[in-house]
Amino acid sequence: MSARPARPPATLLDLTPAQVRIANKIAQGQSTETIASDLTITAGTINVQMKHCGRKLGVRGRAAVVHACFVTEQLHRPEKAAFPEPVSDAEITTWRMVATGATSKDYAQKAGISRDEALRRVRALRERVKADNDPHLVTLGWRYEVLDESLVEMASGTVLPVLARK
Repeated sequence: MSARPARPPATLLDLTPAQVRIANKIAQGQSTETIASDLTITAGTINVQMKHCGRKLGVRGRAAVVHACFVTEQLHRPEKAAFPEPVSDAEITTWRMVATGATSKDYAQKAGISRDEALRRVRALRERVKADNDPHLVTLGWRYEVLDESLVEMASGTVLPVLARK
């Protein structure tokens, strides 16, 4: 449980079609430069749109935006697959911290480890599952069923609404 008082559930604000396209590419692990080239927009536009997404969803950081989009079903959830090896409790904690938008400082404090160790764990998990970056790590967490719609309390204090979208 968080030391902060929980905020009421976020009021879902739908992302625009352009924001969904950008978030989808980010969820796939694409870089800002690749997305800008593919969509023929500037990197600055992508950064601004991602900040808008974070504000609409009440979260901080691209990884948290991706997780929030999966929870609220604004992005299609990845097809489920079994990870070929067991996943440790420390790796699950790491995955959850990244998905909620926790900073390395937040993670270190909650896990009782140093900030350097928190950063090392995130890097090691990304390498192990072959994630291109943290948003891609979140997508893989959903694919391997480590993350799901039960993770709604974000590091920002926002509680994501779980919706049944059509």
